[in-house]
Amino acid sequence: MDAPSLQWFYHPIALATLALILERFFSLPEHWHPLAIFRLFAKFLTDKVCHPEHGNTQQAIAGSLLLFLVLLICLTPVGIIQMSAELHQLSAVIWLWFAIRYKRTFDLTKLAIRALNKGQKRAARAIVSRFVAFDCEQLSPLGLAQAIIEVRLRILFVGVLAPLLTWYLLGATAALGVRLIIECYYLWPTGSPRYRYFGRCAEVLYYVVESLALLPLALVMMPFTWLFNHRSAVPIRQGRGMSLGAFVWLDVMSQLYHVRLGGPQKYQQQRYARTRFEGVPAATKLQQKRDLTGIWLDIVVIVQVFLCLLLFIYRP
Repeated sequence: MDAPSLQWFYHPIALATLALILERFFSLPEHWHPLAIFRLFAKFLTDKVCHPEHGNTQQAIAGSLLLFLVLLICLTPVGIIQMSAELHQLSAVIWLWFAIRYKRTFDLTKLAIRALNKGQKRAARAIVSRFVAFDCEQLSPLGLAQAIIEVRLRILFVGVLAPLLTWYLLGATAALGVRLIIECYYLWPTGSPRYRYFGRCAEVLYYVVESLALLPLALVMMPFTWLFNHRSAVPIRQGRGMSLGAFVWLDVMSQLYHVRLGGPQKYQQQRYARTRFEGVPAATKLQQKRDLTGIWLDIVVIVQVFLCLLLFIYRP
């Protein structure tokens, strides 16, 4: 049995805080990270079974089966290790550390902002294309800035918050499974003609995960938008091209930051309609000395550290 003085360390709050600190300060390089290996593995299988010349229903079935196959292949060993490990709490920290990966993409957004503020549009496009799936070759500085802000406010935030909430509710294996669903969603974007039907199952599951993660927080933040009153909220019936949670969250963030978000995207030169949230051009926000679009990831870390300190202070 563990010593009473160390029991608080194995609490889920303390373990989750440890995983966030590891990702914050000791993030693995891209070529060593298991998620990068997973993407290569999923891409290899995708090339084998994804054939656009097949019927729409057949593509949707193939995409659904491949999604559940890669989840089964990847999560079964994780579950076995988790159940058989003597220190299963520490092994759970490793799985959560893998699941909440965000540091590399966040650093890339900083490089893209730096290039954009220096007027290096070509360099900014090359950097942004490394962490988004849609076409960046013809994006203007306004479009690049908007893509960077949306990645920070939505994609990176969901990539951390959704696995973290799943960790508390269902455990480490489920948290890693949620992150793999997120990876498959961005690996098979339905805006791309090739994956329009193949990625439907991953899109539905991602929309469920994203809505469960963002919608409650968006509803909590909604009263603060009344203080700024930059514009009225966009009616939900106008939502297109995104989940309900993403729609409400981006609407709230657009009002809080008074910045333009959303709007159409292009995949392989084909336009993909999405709801636009009006506001100040995104490039203006990124030129400010204090860019607060990345503060939400810091808030998650700060809240976790605060909960961990409370747990230590009031430990039995």
